[in-house]
Amino acid sequence: MKRMFYVSRFARPLTKRDMDRIHESAVRFNRKNGITGILVCLGDTFFQVLEGSPPTVDSLYNERILPDKRHKNVLCLKSENGVRKRMFPEWDIRIFNLNEEREVLPMAFRQMLSALLESSQTIAQYTQPSIFKMLERGVNPTLIKPRRKRVTVLFSDIVGFSIFAERLKPVDLIDLVNSHVEVCTLQTDKHGGQGNKLLGDGVLACFSDRETDNAIAAAIDILKEMKRRRKRAGKTSPQRLLYGGVGLANGMVYEGNIGPALKRDFTILGNTVNQASRFESLTRLLSVRLTAGASVAARAKKPWGFCSLGKQKLKGQSKALEIFSLKSVQPLKIESLYRRIDEFLRAR
Repeated sequence: MKRMFYVSRFARPLTKRDMDRIHESAVRFNRKNGITGILVCLGDTFFQVLEGSPPTVDSLYNERILPDKRHKNVLCLKSENGVRKRMFPEWDIRIFNLNEEREVLPMAFRQMLSALLESSQTIAQYTQPSIFKMLERGVNPTLIKPRRKRVTVLFSDIVGFSIFAERLKPVDLIDLVNSHVEVCTLQTDKHGGQGNKLLGDGVLACFSDRETDNAIAAAIDILKEMKRRRKRAGKTSPQRLLYGGVGLANGMVYEGNIGPALKRDFTILGNTVNQASRFESLTRLLSVRLTAGASVAARAKKPWGFCSLGKQKLKGQSKALEIFSLKSVQPLKIESLYRRIDEFLRAR
């Protein structure tokens, strides 16, 4: 048997009639499918415990609860498998509305539940998207065994970041980095990839091997969105000079939990990750905005218009690798850009 604990916030104020409908619907479904549990309503927050067979609990959570537009910010707090005894064997669903029944729990406990939600939501903001998506689905990432798989890796960072970091005010620098990270994560998510890690001003994202075309589309849209942000930026905003390079590599990676119990990271590593970073750094040398390895060009199914930039010997690679870009992506005049950045910073 499986037991799941999750928390969520109301998407809109819920009336007593709304709560009655939720209760009636849950009772019908749970009784039919052997689910038991409780639902606690506190402020604008739901806390729920579900118990039942693993397939049924997973189906209820993923197909009914997550898509339900009456609540948002759904976060699985805990998921237990191999449960032998139910906590709530007599209740198909029991709802405790603490907003109406103030004496059900002491005020201190009410405050503890509120603090728990706030802490969970804060921690979620500092959790990498791939881990957060697992938690949303009720998957415990600490239990996932290491595996080897083929993927397409996207890496992007800001052109001229070291110059900005040396001379910009902290608030302006963080604003510039946040804009770049937002562009990359939004476009990665839009095309079905997973943001894997933030590395300073750099963003590492991962797409499955069959989604190589999606990775290419995300890379193109990242460059387009940065262009739109440059046009919208004010005359004194560093975002007027927000340019990024993108590197794409396809190959085998290792995925799993890295680090001790005190500080873990669920990530990918391997030569393919290194190649994506090295390809991205070549954008400065080759005066292009996007670079990709031969495997990316070979595994793409759409006619993207790849063009070879010749072979390059990269740090950490035993032999020179052929580098590709896209004919549709404009070249980047890197020396001219560095001069513009310098002039912009001098004028501030």
